[in-house]
Amino acid sequence: MLDVFRTAAKGWTAKILIGLLAASFGVWGIADVFRGYRAGALVTVGSEEISATEFTRAFNQALQNLARQTGQTFTAEEARRLGIDRSVLNNLIQSAALDAQGHSMGLAISDAALAQEAADNPNFKGSDGKFDSTLFRRLLEQNGLNEAMYLASERRAKLRQALTGSADGDLAAPRVLTEAQHRYRNEERDVRYFIIKAAESEIAPPTDEELKKHYEADPQSYTAPEYRSIAVMKVEPSDIAAKVTLTEEEIKAGYEKFKGDYFSPELRTILQMTFTTLDEAKKAKARLAAGEDFLAVAKERGLTESDVTLADKTKADFLDPKVGDQAFALAEGAVSEPIEGSLAITLVKIAKIKPEKQETFDEVKQRLTERMQFDKARDEVQSVYDAVEDARAAQTAFETIADRAGIPFQLVAAADASGRDKDGKDVEIAHKAEVLKAAFESDVGVESDALSIGDGFVWYEVREVIPSALRPLDSIKDKVKADVVASKLRELAHEKAKKLVDRAKAGTALDTLAQELGAEVKTAQGLKRSEATAEFDGPAVMATFSVPENGVTYALEGDGKGARLIQPTAVKLAPFVTGSEAAKTLADETKVGMGKDLLTLYLGALQEELGVSINEDLWRQIAGTPTP
Repeated sequence: MLDVFRTAAKGWTAKILIGLLAASFGVWGIADVFRGYRAGALVTVGSEEISATEFTRAFNQALQNLARQTGQTFTAEEARRLGIDRSVLNNLIQSAALDAQGHSMGLAISDAALAQEAADNPNFKGSDGKFDSTLFRRLLEQNGLNEAMYLASERRAKLRQALTGSADGDLAAPRVLTEAQHRYRNEERDVRYFIIKAAESEIAPPTDEELKKHYEADPQSYTAPEYRSIAVMKVEPSDIAAKVTLTEEEIKAGYEKFKGDYFSPELRTILQMTFTTLDEAKKAKARLAAGEDFLAVAKERGLTESDVTLADKTKADFLDPKVGDQAFALAEGAVSEPIEGSLAITLVKIAKIKPEKQETFDEVKQRLTERMQFDKARDEVQSVYDAVEDARAAQTAFETIADRAGIPFQLVAAADASGRDKDGKDVEIAHKAEVLKAAFESDVGVESDALSIGDGFVWYEVREVIPSALRPLDSIKDKVKADVVASKLRELAHEKAKKLVDRAKAGTALDTLAQELGAEVKTAQGLKRSEATAEFDGPAVMATFSVPENGVTYALEGDGKGARLIQPTAVKLAPFVTGSEAAKTLADETKVGMGKDLLTLYLGALQEELGVSINEDLWRQIAGTPTP
């Protein structure tokens, strides 16, 4: 099973997500805050145990971290498909192995040393630059920690660093390896190619037998996910704001209270040049007074228009009060005398003035009313919440509660964990990610607590669970047929391209082959191994670098309806200059890569030495896979 975990991160999508996942563990260490929870051993690593609860907490934390870092919410099922669950468990196993090794070696670090590090940590210092115990405790609470948990977390992190720091070594990258990396990264190829088409008219229509065979060979592709029928109601300030009534006197009082929010200070667009000496500034002023253009003089000094333009600035925006005072004392179009400020000697020209404005009551009345309604509605949300909870306690149906309270209600007939209905269309649900996550962790008949989201609350209940099931062939026959046709087209494109490559290897010119097919020979320049383009996708680039110069190869098109015959015509590589900055940077990167490889080998050997035992039945339950 460990081999599965080690290979789980090979896909590029998983690598990106796992990279974010690894970064997210860097603050407190991997799963340190979850130590102490023992709900049965999921994994045993030497003398260390990882409980099912530890894994679940770490997995949920990983999902939250990924959501914050990517801006995309992942369901547990989506994360499992990407291998995130296996990567989380692998990280926990590696951490446990390091902990076990540290214990066996008798490694330790004192509380005094950890406390001193916390005191020196800039994240825990106040505005005076000194350690702030209140800030320290608040930050710990925000991360679900107390002082003891923090010290335990830091102790494990330091001990792990002591082990991993010695494992990854400090080796110099061999020149031959660095040069090979240079060639791999920077080699460029120019190519000639043409597109081979595969038309549906060239293949036999799929028979019923073929459709059945394809359907039975790939049941996973035709299995409907689990769907749930969910009732949802919510209350947010925006849901009840329009019902809030305000008197004219209340609105006028609000205007006086918030009057400053509807005041716009004077804004000026100012052109500014700075000088090192007063004499330089006086000479420039004389030229401007004689009629020369401010921007022309600035250009002579090597400045662009954007360098000298300060658009829509208030007086308070100027760091130097002397410059601000002068700039706001001049008329539009005027140029100041040299200003000897605290930072530099400056000339300014007033390009544009936008006067200050205090909006009147009548001008802001509508916006102010809506604002005050929303503010009052925010205060009334709690009253609605209390009324809804009382009605739920009396077993009142959601529909009735929502109708009485005048709040939105929605009945989702069927939605999968990703929020799509049975036709594959997105379902609109308020606070969709949070509701779906909670609903798929609940069940029919479970009375769940309301979700507190922002200034409001969302209630949900699962009305029905429609289990995952293989769709009948008759209901998806068109899809199966399309899949079989696509498969046949890919196979046809592959066969056509392979035959043409064989002919090219036998001596037939690329132009001759293209002419026979009526295809146009095109060119592409400067292709690199690691850089797909709009013209050349990843598989086409990989194929290009799989043959020598003037060799011929092919790659299937992304749509599967053709292929392209490719011939590299020039292989170019800039010389490798050992002492160059680029070479030094590449050597440093190679060194880091070697260190990571050594660390991976060390962790693998450590796990082999300590022994890793996984409770397979428990893992299947957690991972949501069937028990064989």
